[in-house]
Amino acid sequence: MEAAMAYDSAAIRLLGHDHSHRNLPWTNSTIQETNFQSQFSTEDILRMIKEGSYPSKFDEYLKEKFEEHFHPLKTLQPPVAEGNDEFSYKQLFQKELTPSDVGKLNRLVIPKKYALKYFPQIQDDEMIFYDTSKRLWKFRYCYWKSSQSFVFTKGWNKFVKDKGLRAKDTIVFNLCEFKNGTKENCNAFVIDVVKSNEVLPMDLALNHQQEEDIDDDLEVETKEFMSRTQSFDHDDSLEVEMDL
Repeated sequence: MEAAMAYDSAAIRLLGHDHSHRNLPWTNSTIQETNFQSQFSTEDILRMIKEGSYPSKFDEYLKEKFEEHFHPLKTLQPPVAEGNDEFSYKQLFQKELTPSDVGKLNRLVIPKKYALKYFPQIQDDEMIFYDTSKRLWKFRYCYWKSSQSFVFTKGWNKFVKDKGLRAKDTIVFNLCEFKNGTKENCNAFVIDVVKSNEVLPMDLALNHQQEEDIDDDLEVETKEFMSRTQSFDHDDSLEVEMDL
């Protein structure tokens, strides 16, 4: 894998961005390598690849772009005292929306590995997010036993309609942290939308993980279908009706 990535990175400079052969498909992060490489000479790029420093330098470049993109979100919380304040903004995960995520089911499936990692203490509760316009959104977050899936239900359909979301658009989940030198820190979840015809400012997670997310969605949808055609779980049926 590392050798394939190194070849593709070198080929961008030596053969051009539009060369036909690549070992790995383009992703939302690698598509920005052309801009990254424009800062260096061909010799510098090949040297970084050879010594193994290319991936870390490219990651630093992406992080800078990411922070620039979301810098205005510092105003989400009241300002803190100068000299002691710290601000951090990090991407938790992202998901490419499926047809069922924006369809009549009125729910968003959260990939299980991300739900367990980032929302482990939240069970059948309301979660608050801000978008990049500082607008507040509330989603009911719960676990559906019938499909064994973690989902956003109430509030999600409104978000889909307001943002004009379609399949293949990407939802990015972020955590905004404010520290003012005391034990009282202000944290906020931020949800961002990247339309399918746009390029993500950064992809902290390796894009090959998106294939695993798609597999998770297919498994959930299969279980939902089987559950509806056989004996749909009574509690989940009530949840869907209430969230409509």
